[in-house]
Amino acid sequence: MPEEGKDVTFPSQFGRYTLVQRLATGGMAEVFKAKILSGHGFEKLLVIKRILPNLAADKTFVSMFIDEAKLTAQLVHPKIVQVTDFGEVNGQYFIALEFVDGFDGLALLRSASQKQVRLPAPLCMFIAMEVLDALDYAHNAKDVDGKPMHLVHRDISPSNVFIAQRGDVKLGDFGIAHAQERESKTQAGTLKGKYGYMSPEQVTGAELDGRSDLFAVGIVLAEMLMCKRLFTAQNDLDVLLMVRDGRLERFDKYAKDIPQALETIVRKGLAKNADDRFQTAAEFRDALHDLEFQFGLRVGPSDVGLLASDLFDKSPEAMQRLKEHSRRWEIKSDDASARRRAKPDQSLAHKGQGAESEETSIPIDIDGPDAGSPDGSEPSPAATVVVAALDDALAKSMSLVELDQYATPVSVPAPGWTPASVDHLTGGLGTPSPLENATPIPDTSAFRATGASGLRPSLVRSTSGEHQPSPAAGPVPASTPGGERLLPPDSTGDLSLTSTMRAIADLAVMAETGLVRFARGSQAKDVYLVRGAPESVNSNMSGDRFGEYLVTRGFLRLSDLERALAEMPRFSGKLGEALVGLGFMRPLDVFRLLSQQVRERVMELFTWTEGEFSFFRGLQNPVAAFPLGLNSFEILGAGVLALSYDFLAGRFAPLAGFRPRAMPNPRINPEAFRLGPTPREVWGLLDGSRTLAEWTERFGSPDELLTFYRTLHLLVETSLAQFE
Repeated sequence: MPEEGKDVTFPSQFGRYTLVQRLATGGMAEVFKAKILSGHGFEKLLVIKRILPNLAADKTFVSMFIDEAKLTAQLVHPKIVQVTDFGEVNGQYFIALEFVDGFDGLALLRSASQKQVRLPAPLCMFIAMEVLDALDYAHNAKDVDGKPMHLVHRDISPSNVFIAQRGDVKLGDFGIAHAQERESKTQAGTLKGKYGYMSPEQVTGAELDGRSDLFAVGIVLAEMLMCKRLFTAQNDLDVLLMVRDGRLERFDKYAKDIPQALETIVRKGLAKNADDRFQTAAEFRDALHDLEFQFGLRVGPSDVGLLASDLFDKSPEAMQRLKEHSRRWEIKSDDASARRRAKPDQSLAHKGQGAESEETSIPIDIDGPDAGSPDGSEPSPAATVVVAALDDALAKSMSLVELDQYATPVSVPAPGWTPASVDHLTGGLGTPSPLENATPIPDTSAFRATGASGLRPSLVRSTSGEHQPSPAAGPVPASTPGGERLLPPDSTGDLSLTSTMRAIADLAVMAETGLVRFARGSQAKDVYLVRGAPESVNSNMSGDRFGEYLVTRGFLRLSDLERALAEMPRFSGKLGEALVGLGFMRPLDVFRLLSQQVRERVMELFTWTEGEFSFFRGLQNPVAAFPLGLNSFEILGAGVLALSYDFLAGRFAPLAGFRPRAMPNPRINPEAFRLGPTPREVWGLLDGSRTLAEWTERFGSPDELLTFYRTLHLLVETSLAQFE
């Protein structure tokens, strides 16, 4: 078996294949141009992708590699790079792939950037349509038994779009694709896809379907039209934020000269909510095809091939031909020229270092080391395309970098307070040891909602924007943990009368922004809301710290956390950036785990049956918080699933003789809880004709009864149902 790190002398025999050139090496696999020889002088070029020797003993990785080969081998389509063989030579597993003699989309964009020319919009549309045609097949592919595979590519990017010399477009690298029945499941939190080409749901770790790939195609199309990165920032965490929030400021800024009809299609493909996008690859493809017909255009592979040959040609004549290409493929837009003449929106420019001038005539800035050139040297005009599922390290080396990076503004924490909770990525733990107690939130055990009555006290809302104490308000803490003096709360409540779930639902429905403080004895949690959604949680309980959460859950070693804490000053006092910068965690892992930890801290409050809460409208977290983009209604749904049978049975025992009835015109869409059809189905059944005891007798199994209890509890606590 070859030793890791040893150079291969070419040509080199590998089983029945002859390796003739190394094309790329990643942290998990290496890729070679190869040929196979047979009798009578038969010779065929192909690509060999093989596991690195040091990973050959990793059974999990080998199993994933085998899955990839089995999965991709079932995809037979002219616009998908084909698998021709799979096997093992001296303990090294390999996949043999179709050789595409040409270049990839990344090389095409880099060449356009070097020559400061825009790719013609019709040709960009054609490339996108070819990719969508491949995805239409893949998304609807069936296995050998005729069963739908429900395949999602999950790694659409320019470097995985391969273009032959004559212009044929092929989609490759299904290495991290996911099928519903895939045998090997990848580890939770593992990076899948390059950050700037993920979909919002991929960033947040939600369930994916084919519409996630369509978002990525939208990114690729937008970048070809702009010849610029769509999602780019100073660090990976900010890139993930841009993707999650579907922020299209760069498209707004740099795509003003494309036709309105094409812009509309791109924006639909880039809709943050998957339900607002094209629902199938065929629908996206056909929309582009119809627009092409509307413009009176007919584009084919040869047109792409001719353009590419001139892009890679360094002669002066090639530049003249590129200008002719531009004139030939210019779309006479009804409004693009008007928008081009319009004054640029300066508010879209990042006010900070590296902002580009709006007077740049062709703002093109695609660069970065070439995928096939580890040393970053300029690729040859006939750069050979490799089809490889390279890992995170190689993906990073292939990433595009821009000058005008975006940074998330951070406010300065108030002096005199150490955050005891989430560490917020931007605020850090602020303590020399992850196990030390931080300065506690002032004891709130004294304040009571003296005027609260019934199941739902009113949350008083100020019309003037100032803090207005509710009639029920009792004594409250004098200051926030940041030392800021508090005015009386806008509303208060007793958790024995108004549950945490109901309080959060009320604030979410009203899209409130401010601080809601929950207190139980000496324990206190501050949940900061932005438009009704929790953005951060501060606590006086040491176990609620993000660093401890990572250690206790096994995501991080204590020694690594202590090292990150010590090194935080190098990373602007940001724990998350320290963890990433020191190589202890990947950005996507930090992003998802922080969101998960905040969700869990909020969900823990749903079990509090005593204590108090107070809401302070408009109060912001004194510690700079990482915007998490959580959804209160989804948290309510996830939280109710964590409630035990004993807890719910105890809550419902006094209500056995009462009749649950659905409230007409529900203030919350039952689907908003993201629990599937169950909430709406149960809501539709609650007509007030049966008592709770009669309902419980209808269920034949404990699981069915638990599901009913959980759903009923959710509906009642969010005012979608009530007991009569």
